Amino acid sequence: MEETNYVPDGIPSIDEYRLIAEEERKREEAIKQSELNAQREKEEFENKQEDPRNTEGNWGFRALAKEGQSILTGGIQDTLSSATTFGERTYDALSGEMQREKEETGYYRPDWDPFVDHEDPIITKTWWGKLLRGTVHFGTMAAGIVLSAKGLAAAGVPLLGAASLKMLGLNTVTRAMAIGGISDLISKESDGHNALGALTERYGWMDTPLTTKDTDHPIMMKFKNIVEGMGIGLAFDGAAYLIGKGGGRVRNQIIARNTSIENQTTTNALIQIRRGDAQFRADKNSPIAARHQGAHTSTVDPATAREQLRRTRKDWGSEDGSTGGITTAAERERIAREGGTTEAVVERTLRGLMSDEKFKRELESIKGDRKLLADVWGDAVESYMKITNGREVVDMSPEEYLSDLFEKQKASIPLGDTTFETWTGETVVTADLVVGDLLKKLRDTGIAGRELAEYVSLDDIDGPAKQIVDTMLTAMYQTKKSRFVASDYFRSFSAGRNLDEINAAVDAAVKSDMKDVKESIMSILKIAKDDPDDNLLNSLFEAFSMMKNVNNLDDFDNWARTVLKGGQIAGEGPNRTGALIRSLQEMISHSVLSGPKTPMRAILGTGSATFLRPISTFIGATMRYPFTGDSATIRGSLASMNGMMEAIPEAFDLFFTKLNGYWTGDLSTVKTRYIEFTKGDDNWELVRRWAESDRADLGDKAVFNFANMIRSINNNNLFTYSTKIMAATDDAFTFLLGRAKMREKAMRRVLDLQTEGIELPQITADVMRQYQDDFYAEIFDANGNLKDDATLFAKKEVTLTQELTGWAKSLNDIMTSNPFTRPFFLFARTGVNGLALTGKHTPGFNFLVKEFNDIAAARAGDLGKVQKYGIYSVEELHNAKALQTGRLAIGAAVVYMASQAWMDGRLAGNGPVDRQTRNNWMDGGYQPRTIALGDVRVGYDSIEPFGLILSTIADVGDASMLMGEEWTEKELQKISLVIAQSITGKSYLAGIQQLVDLVAGRPGQIDRIAGSLFNNTVPLAGLRNELGKFITPYMREINSGVMQSWRNRNLASEYLTGDPLPIKYDILNGKPIKDWDFMTRAFNAISPISLSLDNTPGRQFLFNSGYDLRLSVFYAPDGTNLTDSPHIRSQFQEAIGSFNLERELDKLSNDPKIIASLELMRSDIRNGRRGDYNARDYYHNRIIDRLFKNVRLAAWNKIKNRSEIQALMREQANISYMQGLKQFESSNLLLTQIYK
Repeated sequence: MEETNYVPDGIPSIDEYRLIAEEERKREEAIKQSELNAQREKEEFENKQEDPRNTEGNWGFRALAKEGQSILTGGIQDTLSSATTFGERTYDALSGEMQREKEETGYYRPDWDPFVDHEDPIITKTWWGKLLRGTVHFGTMAAGIVLSAKGLAAAGVPLLGAASLKMLGLNTVTRAMAIGGISDLISKESDGHNALGALTERYGWMDTPLTTKDTDHPIMMKFKNIVEGMGIGLAFDGAAYLIGKGGGRVRNQIIARNTSIENQTTTNALIQIRRGDAQFRADKNSPIAARHQGAHTSTVDPATAREQLRRTRKDWGSEDGSTGGITTAAERERIAREGGTTEAVVERTLRGLMSDEKFKRELESIKGDRKLLADVWGDAVESYMKITNGREVVDMSPEEYLSDLFEKQKASIPLGDTTFETWTGETVVTADLVVGDLLKKLRDTGIAGRELAEYVSLDDIDGPAKQIVDTMLTAMYQTKKSRFVASDYFRSFSAGRNLDEINAAVDAAVKSDMKDVKESIMSILKIAKDDPDDNLLNSLFEAFSMMKNVNNLDDFDNWARTVLKGGQIAGEGPNRTGALIRSLQEMISHSVLSGPKTPMRAILGTGSATFLRPISTFIGATMRYPFTGDSATIRGSLASMNGMMEAIPEAFDLFFTKLNGYWTGDLSTVKTRYIEFTKGDDNWELVRRWAESDRADLGDKAVFNFANMIRSINNNNLFTYSTKIMAATDDAFTFLLGRAKMREKAMRRVLDLQTEGIELPQITADVMRQYQDDFYAEIFDANGNLKDDATLFAKKEVTLTQELTGWAKSLNDIMTSNPFTRPFFLFARTGVNGLALTGKHTPGFNFLVKEFNDIAAARAGDLGKVQKYGIYSVEELHNAKALQTGRLAIGAAVVYMASQAWMDGRLAGNGPVDRQTRNNWMDGGYQPRTIALGDVRVGYDSIEPFGLILSTIADVGDASMLMGEEWTEKELQKISLVIAQSITGKSYLAGIQQLVDLVAGRPGQIDRIAGSLFNNTVPLAGLRNELGKFITPYMREINSGVMQSWRNRNLASEYLTGDPLPIKYDILNGKPIKDWDFMTRAFNAISPISLSLDNTPGRQFLFNSGYDLRLSVFYAPDGTNLTDSPHIRSQFQEAIGSFNLERELDKLSNDPKIIASLELMRSDIRNGRRGDYNARDYYHNRIIDRLFKNVRLAAWNKIKNRSEIQALMREQANISYMQGLKQFESSNLLLTQIYK
């Protein structure tokens, strides 16, 4: 029976069940898909709400914030992912797996990457987001490498630890390169597009050999990125700066940009506050402002902007670029609000169109007239900017481009019945600026490049450059015409001529002149060639414009040789000293000033003069108050003192800032009380270009190379460290003077308001600080330089840099213009100003200072004669009179105290006028220009302005004591020699005495001076001298001679010689003179105030006794002459000292009979009987003489049997015998003649 499938009614069959199940499954899947789609739509909607970057159109703040979040988290994720997948990626790259996977799938993905969710990746959606994400990635990567290297080095891990330690010890740039290379090696981003690749995607033309391409093999990409990481990857450079490892150039650029923005924000905020803006402004409300509000763009200097503009015109791919801005936001807003041109804009424009030297001269001239640059140049600069900004000269005819100049109102010059029209002075000045700009554009077109040699004259130039040439010549024709018409020659020439004749004559004269102009411009372009240095081009243009005899290259050759070697330019004008001689003179000055004491002396001198000003003003104003009732000057001087003290920390900061500027060369002009020199000399740059060309012969090149070497030495920090420290010192004290003047003005303003009945808060330090800031612009200009006249004069006074006048100027001009006398007058200006400052503090001598007399005679209604002292107001006149009174009061007190110190025997001057006697005193331990403070003798030579007062009182007192009051009254002319000795004893005037000795033919002076000049010509003479004294402090016994003089100034080298200079011994105790301990030597090596502990009662008694020490060691008791035997003199001194005369003299100084004899001698001197007796007529001197004779005889017997002394005695005996024999022969010859 056949089997069938039986299914009861109402129950589905298996096939039906399967169909039903399949339909149910499909329905469930549809429901799930529908739910999934709904969920996806919901998520997409939510994502759009969460990620505002997904919206169309411009992003708002939320979108920018989201992109920023992705940048930060994505960069960190990339770093972690790079570290964990480094091994797998390296293996796949070397095996080729990475390349195969990229070819098959279009991308490569490591199998294990725990830090990346590929289903939900962190995405940056902009090109700049990718760039900044790369910056974060490489920054964190570099930081991790540094930390790992430090850990490995600290743990001492074999190989890796040593390598890490070596890397960390590299210099900044090399270390940054190493870190960048390791970062790129590990980073997964090195296997694809890098930071530069992101820019390439955005700007296809921004392509370099280091930007990666998808078609590159991964190994090749990796090595190229390793090189990119070595300091030139944008991502790494940005991150490297953040961790302090980046290159200096990158750091400087980033710092400059951020500083510019910060300064603009601060400036705008102050302007908005002072203007009283009530509404929200991003700058003044910066703490609550959003990032995008008040965002300023940084500025660049005009030269940089010009170079950027040139590249946009010439470099392929740069057409869409732009230049940096040269005006700040505050300047643009002021121009928009008020119109006109700001001081800063004028200054930057002129700096770009003038050479440094010309701009400096212009600035000084305008300041001298008490004006601003904008006052003089503002209109011209505004017209210049209107002509040049946004207008292309090559697209216009000369008349179109210069239309503003031709349309300006003309100047009408009356000529009889008619008038002659020409450009006004303002139009001419504007045209000069435009011509300077056109000359640069002509250079930037490339016409000054290789094809320039093909042109003979400007007329040969064609193409776009011709349009510039035509426009420039058109402007120059009109300016020359206007200047010719304004001359006196034109007025005399035009008399009796009609207008047509005048026009024809003017046109002919100007056209003739234009031939030279064309030749000059061609010469300028040939010299400058394609050099982008605007300052060089400006200097050339100014040089050719100013020198009427320099028109062609031959004229330029003669000019360059004159600059280099000296002489007259084109046979006209005064003889000028050549650059070679001037550079040598500068080197001598730097060399002399190189001792460590010199800047310390300048700091002490300038500091005392600075701080004494408000103190003296206060004292003087207080003394004058009973007669004037002027309390404002008293309170102003107190405020000035307070402001000066509060500004000391800022002055220290300024000192180090300025010193760093001088040290790095950012500040090229260095001014001090002793010397002024500049690194950047426009003329020298022109001469350098000439000397390097084939137009200079071998002799010219040799002179230039030698002069250039000397200039390089003068610019070296080691050789000029002292000068630069002094320059920074003067800057710091200048700042203190300015701050003191600000505080004084603030006090006077507050007092004036109170006088006017205006209620003010109580006068406190905070109130005064707030008010003084309002006076900053009155004291300092925009560059921080002093502009207040009274403060400028004070600055020149305390730094001893006032210009010389009268006979002093005439003498200085004569001496400094002659290369042979210049070394004797290196610091004459400093010396004369120092004497004047001392005279202002010295009662009686103050009347010799013209300034004192002018101010004393000045009255409030007539300030004409005192304006040269910075006095333009009644308040400043009151200050000046109070200052003079206070100085005299202080000076009188110093004179009194000095007199008391001299009478107590505590003050020493220069010693005897006679040089030999003075040297013998010093051999005996005399310490000139010192004062005894307890058991210590302190040198006062550097205590300005009182050092000269102290030495003069001591010298005059010593002369009076030695010669008597009657002699002093009768021999006033000789007293002047004593004062002259004090003056020429000053270091900066010592050269005057040397010159006098040289002319007078004093024995040994030629050798001594020649040795000094030779020593000073070698760099670091001052430092070498002090270093030698520190290493071997003992004085040396020498004869006259160039080499001995030189060696005595370089004692540090004595250890290298086989025959060192003999030591000078103290004949009173046998110790080397200046036998100082280490601490005393170290202190005296750097301190301008010397210390000594060698003074004793017996030594002082010997100096006061009048005993003549001149023959003590130059002749032996038996008559042996030791004058030319310094080694034997040294031994003789030591032998005499071994008997300890100092101990015997100490005993004598307390002997009643000795004291009575000494007092008798003083009484005879006081009563005018000095000439009636010899010094040895007195008992105390006979005792001293007997003591010295016995000791000298015993000392000579002690050493005379030494071989070299016996040889000297035999030599002198032989000479005596030969002289006697010659005398005998001469006598016999005479007798023979008589008998014949």
